[in-house]
Amino acid sequence: MDSLKVNAYVGDDGVLQLQLPVSNEELEVMVIYQPIPKRSHRESKRRFEKLLNQYSGKIFSDSAELLRQDRERG
Repeated sequence: MDSLKVNAYVGDDGVLQLQLPVSNEELEVMVIYQPIPKRSHRESKRRFEKLLNQYSGKIFSDSAELLRQDRERG
């Protein structure tokens, strides 16, 4: 059994659409969902400043990976 965590958006139609990186397999899928709380502008700014201070002076070739790691830490 493998585990995969994804973030998804449910539109006004109420339908959740997932795209998983698997092919040519029969799967049993279990969905457990948790709403993501919205952050205020102040909270987002505070998190960005913390991240900026934490990595000040360092060079990264892939900033998307850095942001993903920060989101996973919560």
